[in-house]
Amino acid sequence: MEVEMNKPNIILIVSDQHRGDFMGHRGNRTVNTPNLDRLAAGGVSFIQHYCNSPLCVPSRMSMLAGRHPHHTGVFGNEDCLASDMPTFAHSLALGGYQTVLCGRMHFVGADQRHGFHRRLVGDITPSYTGGPKTDYGHLAGTSDSDMISITLAGQGNNPVMRYDEAVTSACEQFLEQSGDRTDGKPFLLTVGLYGPHNPYTCSPEEYARALAAMEQYNNIIPQQPNLHPWIESARQKAGLGAMTKEQLKMARAHYIGLVNHLDGYIGRIVKAAESLRRDTLLIYISDHGDMAGDHGLFWKRSFYEGAAKVPMIWYPVVQQNGNLLGSPGRSVDVPTSLVDLAPTLAAVTHSPELPHPDGHDLSVLLREPGGSDSDDMPSWKDRAVYSELVIPGRTPARMIRTENYKLVYYHGYSALQLFDLDKDPHEVNDVSESSDYAGVKQRLLSRLTEHWDGEELLRRRDRKRPDHEYMKKWGQTVGMGKLDLWDYERHMSGSAT
Repeated sequence: MEVEMNKPNIILIVSDQHRGDFMGHRGNRTVNTPNLDRLAAGGVSFIQHYCNSPLCVPSRMSMLAGRHPHHTGVFGNEDCLASDMPTFAHSLALGGYQTVLCGRMHFVGADQRHGFHRRLVGDITPSYTGGPKTDYGHLAGTSDSDMISITLAGQGNNPVMRYDEAVTSACEQFLEQSGDRTDGKPFLLTVGLYGPHNPYTCSPEEYARALAAMEQYNNIIPQQPNLHPWIESARQKAGLGAMTKEQLKMARAHYIGLVNHLDGYIGRIVKAAESLRRDTLLIYISDHGDMAGDHGLFWKRSFYEGAAKVPMIWYPVVQQNGNLLGSPGRSVDVPTSLVDLAPTLAAVTHSPELPHPDGHDLSVLLREPGGSDSDDMPSWKDRAVYSELVIPGRTPARMIRTENYKLVYYHGYSALQLFDLDKDPHEVNDVSESSDYAGVKQRLLSRLTEHWDGEELLRRRDRKRPDHEYMKKWGQTVGMGKLDLWDYERHMSGSAT
């Protein structure tokens, strides 16, 4: 296959649970993120960027396929993406790229590639339902969305930090070996880091710095009375009703420390990439955010900004053949989402478009400050983006974000949530019952429920449950061994990355 020499390398860094406003260049003074700030200063930042599900697997599979979760059929963390569903890795491989996965992607099932040619480091979470797990020792259970991650928050090291060290080291080695290549295939290197995902554990130095910054710049959004019953039910089920102010403060400080720690890994990857000789674009994203104590909540599984809004920064690491992204330091302030990544990657790499995309090609926004309103482009400012949750034990829920509004619909509940984000960026004033917003509410609700049926999604989800339980039993009693699980013991012995 003949490869165009002007096709850039792509380095896609995907972190886990990094909320979009916990970066210095976004005005957050409790974090210390010089490397991410450098990317923003030299590239293009999307500051109204959302995940398509505030939960790992449905968000990631939606991102890979460029389709919403109700189209991928991946609703929860136990669901598998169908192997015959194309991803951006398939697209770029058809476009002449070597596709490499280094680290985490949270694939579930026997297919641990989904279009990637090879994988340098496996995943830290089980590769299939019921499969072997990474040993967290005394921190067992703290990676779950459960109160144990709050009660055991503390200073020290943990497998997540060791895992990200292994992934970063393997990435550096790959980039160093690729540095002298000026011909042949360009590469897509997807780097999957697990930080700043809980356990909420960081070094004493990082914790002390985070705590001092919190005390100087307190920016916690307090819990509001009369939380929506869907949210309050989930909050109580996770045990957060018993969380003390001191526990909230400690867990949030450790989350900040993990963000700062993650920034160091990103700096190392950028430095290694600077030795490349082919034009290279680096993209930084995360699969969803973390409430980090705002509204009395932690983790994901909500549509508040802390959980639903994520970073996306495009940065030209190497540009030998002209300007890849236009003027540096630009911020794109229109609603976009992770479902847009796949069609955008296909466009910027001149690779075949994926079929049935739900997302839009954002490449015009990478080149121009304001985008385009021509007949073949959406009106970016009024464009709607969506996020959804269809998880066990909860009724389906969906968010629409457009203009300056966010509306959240909870299937089976009469109460909605509606926020005017221009006037209320912290989402403390639900205006869904205000007569001043009656027209807005009806208009957004009609758009949200068009082609989205909560009752049908319930039926689809519940039909899967016997299959999940059966395969979990098979995984626990028969299984496929470790498959692509990261080998923690070998890493600790120094015999493998």
